[in-house]
Amino acid sequence: MLTVMCSGGHAAGTTTSALALFLEWPRPALLAEADPGGGTILSGYLAGTPRDRGLAEWGVKIRRGVAAAEALWDQLYATQDGRLILPGLAEPKQAMALQPLWPEIAGCLAALDEDVIVDLGQMGRPDTPNDLLARADRVFVVTRPTLVHLHATTSAIRDVKELRGHLPEPELIVVGDGQYQLKEIGKTLGAKVAAWLPSDKWSAPALAYGVGRIRPMSPLMRSARAFAAALVEQSDQVMA
Repeated sequence: MLTVMCSGGHAAGTTTSALALFLEWPRPALLAEADPGGGTILSGYLAGTPRDRGLAEWGVKIRRGVAAAEALWDQLYATQDGRLILPGLAEPKQAMALQPLWPEIAGCLAALDEDVIVDLGQMGRPDTPNDLLARADRVFVVTRPTLVHLHATTSAIRDVKELRGHLPEPELIVVGDGQYQLKEIGKTLGAKVAAWLPSDKWSAPALAYGVGRIRPMSPLMRSARAFAAALVEQSDQVMA
């Protein structure tokens, strides 16, 4: 199953949400940081890890003629429990070299036996990897319940719908508290709210900045655990 998460911008919490979901995924999973604006996992959650692998190096190998599936495995970091992470670009200028490679990258990730969660970053950039959105089984647009975030999310929802055509429509993940209720958000944006992930002063800093530690029973991780289990169950029902 290929799951893509993106946002309309304004620091909606996409990377933190993707990491939380990935770490609570109930079966083997891979997290790919595919934000053309640059990745943050190596300076946050994986802070202190050698910067010798990732999406940019994968692209170099593919351009040299190595098959994407063969070149991928040397670019991954493994967590203590064996989950796999593909860190993103060190800087935005590296995205240009990936532009012709996205169809092959998307096809490779979609074909893996492991479930793949992709952090796509902000929608609407000229270099947004639309191939990943087109190949995804499900797309979630991450937003916060504030007017600034919801305004940006409106265009993201529209663009994803247009891109995916007859494929399942994008759904919403709402992060934290704000001035609008979930039912109101879904109705206004014309999209289903699939999950609400609460603010979390314990685990969120560890995920976003590598500060402190992740607490399995913190509000964010409990909510992510329930959401991940529901997504896997729904996927199994579709495949049955």
